[in-house]
Amino acid sequence: MLLVILGVIIISPRVISNFYSPPKPVISFQEFQEYEKQFKEKRKQKPRHKTKKQKFRKLTIKTDPNSLLKEDWIKLGLSEKQTDIVLRFSERGLFSNDDLKKIFVFPEKLFELIKDSLVYPEKKIKNWEEGDFNPQVDRITEVIMVDVNTADSVILKTIPGIGPFYAVKIVEHRNNLGGFLSLNQLTEIWKFDEEKLTSIRKYSFLSNGNLIQMDINHVTIEALVKHPYISYKVANSIVKMREVNGSYTSIEDLMKSKLINHELFYKLEPYIRI
Repeated sequence: MLLVILGVIIISPRVISNFYSPPKPVISFQEFQEYEKQFKEKRKQKPRHKTKKQKFRKLTIKTDPNSLLKEDWIKLGLSEKQTDIVLRFSERGLFSNDDLKKIFVFPEKLFELIKDSLVYPEKKIKNWEEGDFNPQVDRITEVIMVDVNTADSVILKTIPGIGPFYAVKIVEHRNNLGGFLSLNQLTEIWKFDEEKLTSIRKYSFLSNGNLIQMDINHVTIEALVKHPYISYKVANSIVKMREVNGSYTSIEDLMKSKLINHELFYKLEPYIRI
């Protein structure tokens, strides 16, 4: 009896379905058009996320760009990342509009807005070795100035606070870099801290000689990895991109490598060339 009851329960829905069919939904063409119209209106009402465009401002007075602070550049329309890079370049000194245009992140629109309002300091180059030194003007106290970019380890030891160890390390780091661009690079030497840098500033300077630059279209991986700022992975990336894409047409092409960010490019830029 149980088997009979189960059979009836299983078969009865199929039998009933043969005698009953649910009504099929019917949508007229006019109703379809109305639904389509409502759908389009709802889409129009949805807020669209638009990318914010940078709004740049003009300078109201003649201004030396070297004197602008971070908040000043941001007020003119630069992002924080752009501002940080501009400030790093300005540490070297900006002496013309061409120097400002060389900063790869500087927007062309902002440059066109402010270029006529910019004033620059005169670039003075003193050659201490050729006697361009006025003791009455340039030396208030009896201080012997040492050119850290040309002095050997013996002369470097005459700087108060620089012993034989640091004298040798300074020469080694200078040779590996291709020359110092800023005295701040001395802090890259092991245990050479800001305090020691401050103590030697009044005894040292950097000559404006040419840095030794690497031609990225011909330099080898072995030569690249000798530079303090270039790891093997970065060196390999530079050479591989050259082999795949052909010769570099500008040094900014290095930014196509995922291993080279803005900060690393800023550090390498003075030491590379096409």
